[in-house]
Amino acid sequence: MNKFLLLIAMLVFSSTLSAQSLMNNYQYEINLINEKNNKIQVSFVPPKNNLKEGKFVMPKLIPGYYDALNFGRYISEFKAFNKKGENIAVKRLDTNTWIIPNLKNVAKITYEVSGGWEHLMQKISSAKSPESMFKKDSVFVINYNSLAGYFEEIKNRGYTVTVKKNRGFYASSALDYISKNDTTDIVSAKDYRRLVDAPVLYCVPDTTWIKIGNTNVLVSFYSKEDQSYSKTLSAKIEKILINQQAYLGGKLPVNKYAFLIYHEKIPKGMMGDGLEHNNSTVCLYGSETLDKLPEALMGIASHEFFHILTPLNVHSEEVQNFNFLNPILSRHLWLYEGMTEYATIHMPIKQHMITMQQFLKNIEGKIKGMDGFNNRLSMTEISTNAIKMQDQYMNFYQKGALLGLCLDIRLRELSNGKTGTQELMQMLIKKYGPEKPFRDEDLFNVITALTFPEIRQFFKDYVETGLPIPLKESLQKAGLDYRESTKTVIEINNPSTAQLSLRKAWINQ
Repeated sequence: MNKFLLLIAMLVFSSTLSAQSLMNNYQYEINLINEKNNKIQVSFVPPKNNLKEGKFVMPKLIPGYYDALNFGRYISEFKAFNKKGENIAVKRLDTNTWIIPNLKNVAKITYEVSGGWEHLMQKISSAKSPESMFKKDSVFVINYNSLAGYFEEIKNRGYTVTVKKNRGFYASSALDYISKNDTTDIVSAKDYRRLVDAPVLYCVPDTTWIKIGNTNVLVSFYSKEDQSYSKTLSAKIEKILINQQAYLGGKLPVNKYAFLIYHEKIPKGMMGDGLEHNNSTVCLYGSETLDKLPEALMGIASHEFFHILTPLNVHSEEVQNFNFLNPILSRHLWLYEGMTEYATIHMPIKQHMITMQQFLKNIEGKIKGMDGFNNRLSMTEISTNAIKMQDQYMNFYQKGALLGLCLDIRLRELSNGKTGTQELMQMLIKKYGPEKPFRDEDLFNVITALTFPEIRQFFKDYVETGLPIPLKESLQKAGLDYRESTKTVIEINNPSTAQLSLRKAWINQ
């Protein structure tokens, strides 16, 4: 075969593979241009199949948010068509599921999606949260869990999404969007979990890229009040990330990350909401002016970025294979949220970003924050029952963070200062990583094997059983005194050499 014929054959083969790949994918089209009555037009072609019947699902819950959200409630005008354009009767089973007969003959499915909310001050339950899809003024914040679904019988397939968007709009996301023309973007995801994990901010761009080591970080901002504010925010975020990189041993375990930040003017005060994803964070803020926004963003940005450790790199099978309709929740919210929040308050003192007194005030804040919760409950029990025990969930950010503090000090004590929670997380990342989940019931034993036998009893007492955490005892080992009557923490006068040594290893002070 001559070179010309070989080239033609290769092109035909490549084209065939591409066509087959598309046939095996969910092929979605989302139209942001022709929005009517606050509704978005959505259509998709199902993957090639031989099914007599299919059950289409919209999520009831999503990772990172522990309450029933029922995204099917935003869906209307759900229709299926065969290749001739004839309507195929569908049956809606409940809020989030539909039955489609003769799925193998379905050529296209269409439906409309209502926007999740209109503004930050809206008081409808769950409607103002960042996991919803919404349009406000000249911006779209899109979370695909509110726009796209999947068939229970056809899971783990790729997604190819074509977005019809306003001319001049730019897609800010952790996923790579390809511009086909001025009004059309295309994006792909390996599966539904990865699609849902990557929200996108569509608007006239106000973006700044920063480079932290080998990690590219996008800061994308929208506000009707200021169209050129991303540089101000990125300067603050960069400082945090540089210190986080040092805290994590000099390298960030992620190649690309996106901060998607929306601001809306509201009368007096400040309010906000946020939701982390593996490679991005959506932050929604309301305030009268922008002057306090950079500082307000810092704590949330730091916490959410630390989720690159867990659950991105360290997570259970329940997270890896998340069931969006009837999830089984992991036992380890103490790790996903508690340890993440602990790193958020520990990193600034370890990196000399704050004073000792500021650090102690942060600890006191967590101690006082525990007051509104039942602190004798098992944290593993709260975790697996987080949906039913919503009144206890926020304690993972209070008691969970202090549990991380006690674990850190105990590890430092047992290792003569060499090993703490920083090193523990690096061990777990090395053992697991983004694509290798741990077995939920094995984690405590795995950590014990990586560290010290005494740590198994620590988990049994304070995470599984729910005994009061050994806060006073732990802090005393580092030359600090916790006064329970006033809920204050102070430095001990004339601490011993051993106490100062442990404190140095723990917080570098």
